[in-house]
Amino acid sequence: MAMRLSNRIPDMLDTLFHMVVPRVCRKFGERDIGSSEELASDWRVNNFDLLRLLAALQVAVVHGIGILNPTGYLARLLGAGLDRFPGVPIFFVISGILISKSYEHSDSLRDYLRNRCLRIFPGLWVCLVVSVAVILALGVGSLGRITTPDWLLWWAGQMSIFQNVRAAFLEPLSTGLNRSLWTIPVELEFYIVLPALYGILRPRRRLGNMRLLAIALASLAVQLLIVNSHPSVVQARAYSLLGATLAPYLWMFLVGVSIQRNWSTVRGWLIGRAHWWGLGYLILCAAARWLRVDTGGNYMSPVYLLPLAGLIVSLAMSAPQLSDRILRHHDVSYGLYLYHMLVIDLLVGLAAPSAWASFAAAIIVSLGLAALSWTLIEKPYLRGKRRALRAVSDGSSVPAAYARRP
Repeated sequence: MAMRLSNRIPDMLDTLFHMVVPRVCRKFGERDIGSSEELASDWRVNNFDLLRLLAALQVAVVHGIGILNPTGYLARLLGAGLDRFPGVPIFFVISGILISKSYEHSDSLRDYLRNRCLRIFPGLWVCLVVSVAVILALGVGSLGRITTPDWLLWWAGQMSIFQNVRAAFLEPLSTGLNRSLWTIPVELEFYIVLPALYGILRPRRRLGNMRLLAIALASLAVQLLIVNSHPSVVQARAYSLLGATLAPYLWMFLVGVSIQRNWSTVRGWLIGRAHWWGLGYLILCAAARWLRVDTGGNYMSPVYLLPLAGLIVSLAMSAPQLSDRILRHHDVSYGLYLYHMLVIDLLVGLAAPSAWASFAAAIIVSLGLAALSWTLIEKPYLRGKRRALRAVSDGSSVPAAYARRP
């Protein structure tokens, strides 16, 4: 009898889950108000552009504080506060949400890959030209010995998917050259792996979520191995190379994929509840600070990333017109990410004083370059995307179809 009861427990729990969760979500959904509920199922209207800009700004500010060394209480406060909202994990979660939705929206694998290339490479290649201009401004004499093979290999890596490969002739530069681009190969690997995940694991089927969970746990295990192990010199080199791939970050991307795939189930917990998610996350961060526990930065612990992901998605889908009204469809987050370290590298190379003036100049100039990149390079190419999830607007106003809504 005990054995029969133990066999029935999983079935009872499964039945209870399917009875309770949909009812709770419907109950929450009935309390949502106005345009947030009405637009939440329309993935063309959200605040992800604004959130990506804030994530890119977090990265730029943290790098600026760490390298340009502005002093005082404000610098310490900014550093401590922004460490709780690491931009790179936020980028990866948002990518999981939007890229999986974009893949499902595409007519073919070719269109999907074409759209991804249009999103990344035009801005990246122009940034490479600007990188050469920065090298010339700093003086070729400040570099190491440049050979033709080294130069061509570096150039080919920057033009393709190996932006994290460092050339020896750049090592004499104290900050390297645009080292923040290490995330670009990881992002491109996400793009490449996603169709394989959909094809092999079949997320649309019943066991899709469990299979994605298994892969996410394997990725998390790689991250924990890199963070917590004490390897030998040879192993440290291997772990360093592994850390430059998608392996320790894939689980963050899959958090976003899972949220998007299960949106009809989880939306009731997220829409219109950003204040509760924010309060809960702040309490968690306060407890972590009191206990002297690090959130992990780019290797963020799931204890912090999961509620942070809930907060990010809740902010994105609550009052979803906010981003369009503030930014007017100008998505400058990618440009800011591309150029902020180049500007900092230039200031350091020109011996700019370590002070708030240099820090402010770095952020302002980076935002200006990001705006130029969006207007002159990214936006014209993005208009060539096929069946884009969200069409590129001229930025003159909120689309009329949504402006009429309350």
